[in-house]
Amino acid sequence: MRTWVKVTIGGAALVALGFIALAGTGAYLVFRHLETRNAGEAESMNAIEAVKTRFGSRPPLIDIVDPLKGDIRINRPDVPSRSPVGTVHIINWKSDTGELSTAEVPLWLMRFSSVNVLSQLGVAPAKFRLTVGDIERYGPGLIADYNSPGSFRILVWVD
Repeated sequence: MRTWVKVTIGGAALVALGFIALAGTGAYLVFRHLETRNAGEAESMNAIEAVKTRFGSRPPLIDIVDPLKGDIRINRPDVPSRSPVGTVHIINWKSDTGELSTAEVPLWLMRFSSVNVLSQLGVAPAKFRLTVGDIERYGPGLIADYNSPGSFRILVWVD
C-alpha cells in the first residue's frame, strides 16, 4: 500500500475519533445536567413564568409563530449586548405525561450543533440562520418560548 493512502486513512480515522470524542463529551454534559420529574401544570407554568419575569418584556431571540408553516422569525438586536453569556437553559413541560424536564448546556458546546455549523456555512435558509454569535450578540435573555396547547411548553434562555 502506498504511503499517501496510509496517511489519508490514518488522518480520516483521527478525525473520526475526534468527532466521536466531541459527541461523547457533549452527551455527557447534557445528560449530567438533565433533570426530569413529574410536575403539575401550575408548578411548571410558575417555573416558566419566573424565568420570563426575570428578563422582562424583551422579545425572545427566536419568535416561533407557526412551526408547521415554517413561520419563524429571528429578532437580531441592533446593538450587541455587553453582558457575556455562557449557559443555555431549557425547561420543557409535556402536558400529556406531566413530565417537567430541565437542562443546562454550556454555550461553547452549541458551536458544534448542526444549526450553528449549517448557518455558518450558509447552507441553512436565510430566515433560519442562527449562530452562537447571534446568541452572544443578543446577550442574556429568552431565546425561544413556545407553547403547543395540549401538548408541550418549552422555554430556552441564556445567561
